[in-house]
Amino acid sequence: MSSFREGIPSVDFDQRQELLGAHFLQSGAWAQFLAAQGETVVWDEGDGWSWVGAVRSGRGVRYVYAPYGPTVRDGTALALALASLKAAAKALGADFARVEPVGGIEARDLPVVLKLTASVQPQHSWALDLTLSEEELRAGLIPSHRNVINGAERRGLSFRLGEAPEDLEQFLAFLHETKRLRGFEGFGDDYYRTMMATLAPLGCARLFVAEAEGRAVAASIVFDGYGVRYYAHTGLSEAARKLRATAPLVWTLAMDARERGLRRFDLWGVAPPGAPKTHPWAGFTEFKQSFGGEPVDYVGTWELPVAAAKYRLYRWVRRVAR
Repeated sequence: MSSFREGIPSVDFDQRQELLGAHFLQSGAWAQFLAAQGETVVWDEGDGWSWVGAVRSGRGVRYVYAPYGPTVRDGTALALALASLKAAAKALGADFARVEPVGGIEARDLPVVLKLTASVQPQHSWALDLTLSEEELRAGLIPSHRNVINGAERRGLSFRLGEAPEDLEQFLAFLHETKRLRGFEGFGDDYYRTMMATLAPLGCARLFVAEAEGRAVAASIVFDGYGVRYYAHTGLSEAARKLRATAPLVWTLAMDARERGLRRFDLWGVAPPGAPKTHPWAGFTEFKQSFGGEPVDYVGTWELPVAAAKYRLYRWVRRVAR
């Protein structure tokens, strides 16, 4: 019988999550955001392991998804966490659990029962060590970044925390422009409104605005949790590109995080190591890596079958659909 719980984890859960090295998407704050969107949140924990997930459905199946979870201390803890997830999925009438294990394991350590699938959260990221001095961090920048950061004020750029409702609406306008120019689909506006309404009061999401002579030209949302700042969402105007505002904005996010005592600035997803220049993420991967830093690698996205026959059919249909 599963011991999983439904709803928002207890307050002291986050203290244990930080000690375990959990990702922000496994936090109580993120669980609150999921619940605010109307999702069913479930979670469980034990000695050396934990997970937070949401019940999802689509393509005729139902599943429990734990983004960047479960969090585990070692292989033994992973086995216990997967047993908990499988029991919870079965009790919830789900066909499988989708997981992205984080902790003291590598892909070769994963049990054969897990089935590799397309990544949901990025498998590869890039991060700056904010325990370094500002001088050391500056030394990691490529020369052109140092130049545009040093000259930001001369170009009329300034940066501030955006706390007014109109700042969020301006961010959404920039995001629409960015989507149009880059040709990608993202979340709807209400996703971001709910995000900021839920996470900002907890101190877990912040909106920063870049301005040129008092007029907004770009904006970014970051997540803060467990000693890490995550570069989550950015919207840019054409003016931001002409003013070369992006690198100074990212630098501002990093320095602000360092001043708040955070230990790492995670720039989120990048292309796999050795990916060709034709990779769709090649451009922003090069941009993120140009700040210095180091890779952060995860084991990827895997699925744990619960209803075996239905899951096999689901995998077959997906292969045919490709």
